[in-house]
Amino acid sequence: MISKQVIFKIKNVYTANAFVDGSRWLVGAGSETEPVVQLYDLASGKVEHLDSCPGGMMSLVPVPGRPGNLVSVMGLFPPFIGKDAGLFLHQKTEDRWICSRALDLPFAHRCEFIPSLERNILIAASVSKFKENPSDWSKPGELYALSLEGDPSGPWKADVIDSSLFRNHGMGRYMVDGLECLCVSGEQGIFSIELSPGGVLELKPLFEKEVSEMTFIDMDGDGQSELICIEPFHGNVLNIYKRIRGDWKLKFTAPLSFGHGLSSGFFNGDPVVLVGNRRDSADLEMFTVNNIDKGIVNLTVIEEGAGPTQTQVFTFGKRDYILSANQKMNEVALYSASLSKA
Repeated sequence: MISKQVIFKIKNVYTANAFVDGSRWLVGAGSETEPVVQLYDLASGKVEHLDSCPGGMMSLVPVPGRPGNLVSVMGLFPPFIGKDAGLFLHQKTEDRWICSRALDLPFAHRCEFIPSLERNILIAASVSKFKENPSDWSKPGELYALSLEGDPSGPWKADVIDSSLFRNHGMGRYMVDGLECLCVSGEQGIFSIELSPGGVLELKPLFEKEVSEMTFIDMDGDGQSELICIEPFHGNVLNIYKRIRGDWKLKFTAPLSFGHGLSSGFFNGDPVVLVGNRRDSADLEMFTVNNIDKGIVNLTVIEEGAGPTQTQVFTFGKRDYILSANQKMNEVALYSASLSKA
């Protein structure tokens, strides 16, 4: 039995992320149109408001090792031309959060910290160098690296580490070959961002096909992660690949409509994949594997008409949760199940 709890009502919600901030588990969410950003404390149920935010939020992440410090991408408003986008710093005082624009970054879309490093390196991605209109994808996006050591208040300096990825859309931290990696995706495929022995950040190709969003998870329990992708950009298919003798082999395909919000994790003890449809049915869907070699995969519709933009699967306390920014419902919801399996 899956239960639902609406934790926020936010018009045109886009961003939703669950994370640890010091001793607290928080869910942060923001609108892509309204100046509304909120935090929900999973233990206490308390809601906090982040003031002085412009809206147009695409990402919200905690600064590692610095409780009370969050970084966001805001200012990317529909129809996503994005000249006014940038990186913002949110800092907790005794009674409220202070928001400041840390860096102008036109067309910024995603940000995340590289895992497993002794220093905090933030990677930010823009969808394009410049867009004449929403359908203009003639120019590649850029990947920026920022060192946020010590007090993250600044000043901030961004170095371009790549300027070649078209339709740059997906970004996330995933376990790949036993290591946690920061991955990005676009028209040319999927890449991990790695620090070379010489201390230079480089892109390592993982998959050479246009991908909108990706996730990695061992769905069949053989100890090897499968690759799950929305294809192509804002695509119409969900594909599951299994690596066989070094190559990714397609094992399952399901239709999507403007696929968005791909994530994976363990829900009620089972490995699951979550994905949203932003058009047509607008369903929030969950996939589990019966027999990946035979392409037997089970589909469960978690919510009809939700229009999810971002999803996440995580465990807090003794419950597994699915987090979803249900944009068509103007809500952020938690779907939960008791941990009933050993």
